[in-house]
Amino acid sequence: MKNLITAAALTVATFIASCSGTEANATTETSTEKSGKTAVANPGKMNELMALLDGTEGCAQKAVNTYFTEDLKNSLDESNSLTFANYNMMEAKVIAVEGQCCTMEAKSGVTTRSFKLCWQGDKVSSVEDLGMK
Repeated sequence: MKNLITAAALTVATFIASCSGTEANATTETSTEKSGKTAVANPGKMNELMALLDGTEGCAQKAVNTYFTEDLKNSLDESNSLTFANYNMMEAKVIAVEGQCCTMEAKSGVTTRSFKLCWQGDKVSSVEDLGMK
């Protein structure tokens, strides 16, 4: 029981610390720009994919058509739920990079959506919808 409480406390502390760091970077554009220059490079063609997300109708579908693997596109087409291509996203930014995977956030209407995209070469091989903020 003591280990469970300790694990829960550490999880909450980690969550609070990570939220605090995000807000600090968001409030100071200069620190965001500086940290972007020293950060690990985005995998694949992530910068080009995000540039397509300009908020216009079908912009995410254009990104899918250009940068997703055929297998992933087919999987998204067969899905009966909303997918990456169904949102009109803009102001996309990478918030975390782990190897060939990155977590991105983008505004979609009044919400901010989060996705984890994993790259194989120059194509996205998997996408996970992390929900909205």
